Amino acid sequence: MEGIVLASALTILSPNFCLPMSVIDDSLRAQYKEEPQPPIKVDDTMALQFYRGPKSWTLIMIKSDGESCVIAAGEGWELTKS
Repeated sequence: MEGIVLASALTILSPNFCLPMSVIDDSLRAQYKEEPQPPIKVDDTMALQFYRGPKSWTLIMIKSDGESCVIAAGEGWELTKS
């Protein structure tokens, strides 16, 4: 993914940006059909939320103060068992 196109037509050209979690969640669900996976608690100050879609994925960092930042995104997704 070159960037994220939000439902509000705002285009973010870098995967490193912060917005309210509700805006990120709504955009990923609507634009990319990505669904959140169970969050991973890193420590008392941060959790990671992975979104997975049919053609793309996004990794979100959620801080304890509520700030949410996209830290990585990409195209292609294949589940394999090893």
